[in-house]
Amino acid sequence: MSGLIFLSLVANSEEVIKNYGDFGIPYDLITESYESDIIVSENEITILAKKGTDLYTNSDGSSSKDNAPRVFFEPKSDFTFSVKVTANFTTSYDGGALFIYADTDNWGKLLFERFKTGDNGIASTVTHSTGDDAYHYLIDNNETHLKIVRKNNTFTFFYSRDGEQWSYLRSFSIVSPKAIKVGLIAQSPISQAHKVVYSNIQFKE
Repeated sequence: MSGLIFLSLVANSEEVIKNYGDFGIPYDLITESYESDIIVSENEITILAKKGTDLYTNSDGSSSKDNAPRVFFEPKSDFTFSVKVTANFTTSYDGGALFIYADTDNWGKLLFERFKTGDNGIASTVTHSTGDDAYHYLIDNNETHLKIVRKNNTFTFFYSRDGEQWSYLRSFSIVSPKAIKVGLIAQSPISQAHKVVYSNIQFKE
């Protein structure tokens, strides 16, 4: 497939981009827009998240949100998946992420975001009904590289400043009878809109 696909849905629904061979991903790409804009081209994916979008569960499970616009696929074996994330941060909690998702109660998110302090940095959340948040590194610009590696039911998060030298962040497991979804999300809990561009997308099984 070549060219550019622009998706802007007035209500959330799944949109399947059949047989999308770019990025080395041998699976259909599936989008869920939650009324946000998603653009898929040959070289990159852009998500413009509208205000109030997030994928979040707090530490006691009493508050959660699952309406972040996303592009994902469903790999059938172990894999390595990495991207370069470029974000136009304006407000706290603006962010772009890689995510692993079984269902709304079981997921993991590797996030490049604007912290409440005003700094940009790497954070992660692993949720099994309750959320386990961690802050990892500060980033002194608006781009970084993120990577997920799967081996059986174990998922490992990495980050890199240059896409060459990778640093380990954390490992966790997700076991589900359902297909595990893997992909990209953008979030804009507070600001009016937040644009994230994903490039250097690489996938290998």
